[in-house]
Amino acid sequence: MLSLQRLKRGPAERPRGREGQTKTKPRDPLWENVRYVSATCVLIGHFITPLRDQYAGMHWLYNATWHLGVPAFALISGRFSSALPLTARSAQRLIQGILLPYLAVSLLTSLQIWLLGGSWNFFVVEPVATLWFLLSLIFWKIALPYAVTLRHPLTVSVLAALAVGFAEDVGFAFSASQTVTFFPFFYIGYLIGQGGWQRRAVEAVPRWAAACVTVALFGGAWLADDRLEPVWLAMKRPYSQDSYDLMWGVPVRAAVLVWGVLATVALIRLVPRRRVPFMTTLGTAGLYIYVLHPLVLRQLYHVDFFRHLNTSTEAVEWLLVAIITAALLGSPPVQMIARPFVQPRARWLFRATEQDRPREAPASDQVFPPKAGKATAPERQPI
Repeated sequence: MLSLQRLKRGPAERPRGREGQTKTKPRDPLWENVRYVSATCVLIGHFITPLRDQYAGMHWLYNATWHLGVPAFALISGRFSSALPLTARSAQRLIQGILLPYLAVSLLTSLQIWLLGGSWNFFVVEPVATLWFLLSLIFWKIALPYAVTLRHPLTVSVLAALAVGFAEDVGFAFSASQTVTFFPFFYIGYLIGQGGWQRRAVEAVPRWAAACVTVALFGGAWLADDRLEPVWLAMKRPYSQDSYDLMWGVPVRAAVLVWGVLATVALIRLVPRRRVPFMTTLGTAGLYIYVLHPLVLRQLYHVDFFRHLNTSTEAVEWLLVAIITAALLGSPPVQMIARPFVQPRARWLFRATEQDRPREAPASDQVFPPKAGKATAPERQPI
């Protein structure tokens, strides 16, 4: 439980050290554990997608666990985001930490499709597979400093998520629709990270209540059965392109948003807060699990693997394989191989910022201080 003093900080930004630099804090095991569960749920959902129409249990599992994946990932990203204005250093982190991995994995995807006999297509405008999230994350981080200036940012973001479904021209290009529809999760994560009443409200939820909510949501997904279309959960298309009447667009999407928040909060309360050797370690590699598993899945589609899964036993075995695959993709050997693409080091790409340049020593500490009476050149101010 966080100390009362820490909780009373309210919506202020995180403590900052000398010269305005953020103090380095140890990684919180809770959020690493949540990240591992979320990444694994995303992988499982994609691995069982070919079996949804064949097995009712797989259809239910996809719908029941979907909100433990992307909404939780968006909330975690907001939890560790800052609403401070974009600076040269933060822009470099944005480019190196998100944009370059997006471009690098897009290049890997294009190369894989080409080697498998497809045509060459570099996916930038329409992100492929899970990469839409990285593109949306860039837009979220850029928009956050502006969003917090609004009087009611969360309300505005929810209304925008509901209204964008009526825009026929807003779809998957540049991840436009999902950038708007998933921003409320990102913003809620930001609010939790600021230590205000939102964090206290989450921490006040008893674990037994979180367990009841989870059971209710899983049961609701089972009762809904095939009446719950997976495309509704993705929220990436206009209402007119989904398989329900236009008048149901807003209520369905509102229910999806509420479902996502409840499921994610319940997940945060149920996941262990302490360090769990297997779970916490793999949680630090959640991004690897998230962006690499479509490469594995695409290869399986190419060899028509899923036509060999003809029994319920084989489907359950495949589910276990999916869980093992998540662990393998987050393992140190895979991280070492994929790091140039997922976490590239590109300091050579950027020029030094003011924070990187050594400060001029005070006159008393200079070896050759300027002579008295001799004019010195005025310091050039940055434009």
